Amino acid sequence: MKQADIVLPGLYSEYESLRRFISSFARSEGYSAMFIEGLQLTLKEAFVNAIRHGNKEKSDLTVSIRLIAEESSLLASVKDCGKGFNPDELPNPVNHQNLFKLSGRGIYIIQSIAEIIGLESDQDGCTLTLRYISY
Repeated sequence: MKQADIVLPGLYSEYESLRRFISSFARSEGYSAMFIEGLQLTLKEAFVNAIRHGNKEKSDLTVSIRLIAEESSLLASVKDCGKGFNPDELPNPVNHQNLFKLSGRGIYIIQSIAEIIGLESDQDGCTLTLRYISY
């Protein structure tokens, strides 16, 4: 089992640092290019959501990401400083009335690639934990 962590300022411009972190970890684990693309996409969505919705775009707040490579899966957690959310209360982005909205697809995209196995909130923030079947 291999673990890596990164804590980034809550700025959209920090995504490039996250992208490099993900790429380095994923390449060291020997994941396929297609798997890495899906991982990058979902963690970008989670990172953006953490900044926008969790941290309310307050640049002095951080976003923490942890990757844990297990034998046949990868666990990823994204922690912000927010109060959390209930994914069951999010509008369905594929409903007709939501198709042309400019946002609201992040969790939908994430769930199409990874399994949400945890969503925990406490006084320190909200942590979204994802499981990927690695290949």
